[in-house]
Amino acid sequence: MKKITVVFLVLLPILGACDSTFKWKEEIRLHDGRLIVVDRVDVLGGWHEPGQSASEKKRTIVFSDPDDKKKKYTHALTGSSNYLVLDFLNGVPWMVVLVGPFSHDTKCPVGSYETITWREGRWASVSYSDLPKNISIVNMAYSYAPDQPEMRKSGKLLTAEQIDYINKKSSRLGAVSSSYQLVSVNGAGRPMDCDYYRKMAEGRK
Repeated sequence: MKKITVVFLVLLPILGACDSTFKWKEEIRLHDGRLIVVDRVDVLGGWHEPGQSASEKKRTIVFSDPDDKKKKYTHALTGSSNYLVLDFLNGVPWMVVLVGPFSHDTKCPVGSYETITWREGRWASVSYSDLPKNISIVNMAYSYAPDQPEMRKSGKLLTAEQIDYINKKSSRLGAVSSSYQLVSVNGAGRPMDCDYYRKMAEGRK
């Protein structure tokens, strides 16, 4: 019995390390009403306690320019960060990410917004104040409504209407904004802009 117990305990970290991959599509409604379809991939395999679901290890999105289908973009996140917004303005893609735990590819604090855009042929992390003012609505499903299963597991297209439903029903989204819009400060008065904390770390105001 002791040998069996020892073997089981040795195997636990191995079992917990197994990755699961979910692939699906999301229909994103842009600020001007146009729709684009995004390919999403979530890899689960991050740290978790035995008996619990694995946390997110990496998220990837692939999408085309709505004005030029041949022009494709790919972006990836590590850890439990997730996309809140994807939009285009004057041919330039913009994203807003809610930073989560275990995100080693960003210096933004957990719970802040990282604003990302395309500059000089690469992704750049910029100030939230740089985000165009007409891009303000959360249009990606970064959480799931309590009354439905995780849609990503179906591997099907998640429509813009479903995303809107999920965002309105999600209790987590209410912690970000009761109107389902991006906010400059959270309910505790803490700035959401990652760049604010970068400047503080560098001794800038």
